[in-house]
Amino acid sequence: MAILRDSANDVSFSLKLRRDGSYVKNNQGASSLEDFVMACNIQEGIDTAGIQAEIVIQDSAGLLNTLTGSEEWVIRIDTVHGEAVYSLFAYAIESRARNGNSEAYIVKCVSFEFLRNEVTNMFGASSKLFENKETSKDIVTNILKKTLESSKKRFIEDSANKHSFIATNWRAYDTIYWIAQRSVRTGTNGNPQNGFLFWENLMGFHFKSVDKIIDDVKGQSFDDKSNPTRGKAKLYQYSYEPKRNGNEGTDDLKIESISFPNERNWLIGLRNGAWAGHSVGLDPTVVPNSKVSPENRTADVQYQYSIQDTWKKMSHLKGKNPVESYTDEIKNMVLTPKRIRYSFLPNRIFDTGTGDNKQYNEIPELQAYQHLRMESFKNVQLLINVPGNVDLYSGYGIDVKIPATKPKNDKMKVDRKYSGRYVIAALRHKYDGKHLSTEMLLYRDSLPENTK
Repeated sequence: MAILRDSANDVSFSLKLRRDGSYVKNNQGASSLEDFVMACNIQEGIDTAGIQAEIVIQDSAGLLNTLTGSEEWVIRIDTVHGEAVYSLFAYAIESRARNGNSEAYIVKCVSFEFLRNEVTNMFGASSKLFENKETSKDIVTNILKKTLESSKKRFIEDSANKHSFIATNWRAYDTIYWIAQRSVRTGTNGNPQNGFLFWENLMGFHFKSVDKIIDDVKGQSFDDKSNPTRGKAKLYQYSYEPKRNGNEGTDDLKIESISFPNERNWLIGLRNGAWAGHSVGLDPTVVPNSKVSPENRTADVQYQYSIQDTWKKMSHLKGKNPVESYTDEIKNMVLTPKRIRYSFLPNRIFDTGTGDNKQYNEIPELQAYQHLRMESFKNVQLLINVPGNVDLYSGYGIDVKIPATKPKNDKMKVDRKYSGRYVIAALRHKYDGKHLSTEMLLYRDSLPENTK
């Protein structure tokens, strides 16, 4: 429903508890608890397999004494760009303090699947666990739908390879992460791409490669409306300007604050082999099975990786490799391979060295690509605050317009380096009892061709 707003941050917020399928009510038949809420933070991100929330409660009615621990905390938020409903379960109460006849405390909540994952273990051959299904899409779907019994929407990118393995008492999400590290994209025309991520946002669960995320962001449109059932999101453009249309109070597409959380740290990048290095697969049980042994059938020179060689194999939002802008001295420094990244090889009884399981023999190459893909994904980072918008989703895109710090001919000039499309790596909706704001961490891998 539409809401009347005095400012762009005004929001309609409600909180209810649901137990055994029914809303919990007091003696007067009321179920709404938003009057107890002092603040609420809800966050999601591409590095998190569950939506999390922190609800700050001011309790003078003994609400805490009525809780059994089995309640579902249902949060409903309505903004000018749409409505969102979060159904979460509390797992902890922290910072509880009493002042007179009133108590204040923080209720920490998470998605139910995240809790179920902690008590779900998988043991046995994948052929038995997943009914002879071997593709990434089939395995991840099976785990979410059957093992975790989740009815949420799933948006899963399939892999070009198949998987046969033995799960040794792994949790459900551990198994998905194991698959993610060994999945290769389909249709990459001889340039294998991996770097798969698994996360949950308001739409549901996602299992996608970084390259797929970037391709999807390039396909987003300002004109399309979001369609959560199909995994489609509208592209919003936010501008960092003092005022828009002469009315700052109702401008819902403004950037209220902006910071640059992690400009490239040269020392840490060199130490972690962020641009170049060596990758080695190591079998800790049988040393001849690893690439460090010259007697092994897979033995060769340890795999050497470089962002300069791998850049052309990746998908990009738009622009050039930042390394190309470095001076020759700095470029030689960052492209000199000095670090060795080790990856333990899995049980290889299924690995014939050919066909669909060949990736188990190529883990060093996959590890190197995934490392470079994630490092380059974070080349440009922004942290922005905007008026609350629940129609934004982690793993999808946003367009920002930032003015240069120095106008040209008394006219505002766009900062080409930091303006443009980004991937929303993480977001947090912050409710303070009346207003809602949305904080976003944004990633972009490339720089515009001309930043002058």
